[in-house]
Amino acid sequence: MSFNIKWWQLIFYETAVLSLGIVLGSYWSDFFFDYIYLFLFLFAVCGLYTLHVLTSQIK
Repeated sequence: MSFNIKWWQLIFYETAVLSLGIVLGSYWSDFFFDYIYLFLFLFAVCGLYTLHVLTSQIK
């Protein structure tokens, strides 16, 4: 499976995901506050993995 997306399409996707995260986080802030370290850990692991995958595709 291979995906080819342009940089501006990736910006649209990331903006949508960020917006959804802000909406959910502000609406259920009391619930998510208890799991802040879990979400920071997931952010770091998933972000580093994504950077590794994207940089390994550079030719």
